[in-house]
Amino acid sequence: MKIKDFKVVTTINVQWGEMDAFRHVNNVAYVRWGETARIDYFVKIGLINSDPEKSEHLPILGFQSVKYIIPLEYPDIIKIGTRVEEIREDRIIFRSYFFSEKQDRLAAIMVHEIIIIDPSNGSKLLVPGYLSEKIKALEGLSNPV
Repeated sequence: MKIKDFKVVTTINVQWGEMDAFRHVNNVAYVRWGETARIDYFVKIGLINSDPEKSEHLPILGFQSVKYIIPLEYPDIIKIGTRVEEIREDRIIFRSYFFSEKQDRLAAIMVHEIIIIDPSNGSKLLVPGYLSEKIKALEGLSNPV
């Protein structure tokens, strides 16, 4: 798997202050980077915009996990490829792959489960059909696994 395999790619410059006392990037940075990648995906499919109050549907994070493969450190450039792994009736499962430019390797994998809510009352919604179609069109899939 290579970064060129992804339709949505986020570039992150590792900052000195993201390292901990052991001189590797602290785990909270991966979560922050994953959020940035997730937002980039949402923007690409038009799910969020500059005025969330005018949105009919809003994504919220229901679950996340990170598998750390190799430690990262400053300086480095991280490329994060994000894609939808599965669309369920009530959630969308994303997976982000963190690639280290310096080490030329996969550094981490993040799973994000996204719930769609109605911003007017905060209630959970089923994944709207138009959203599934936008994802399938972006990913070039007939039906995500």
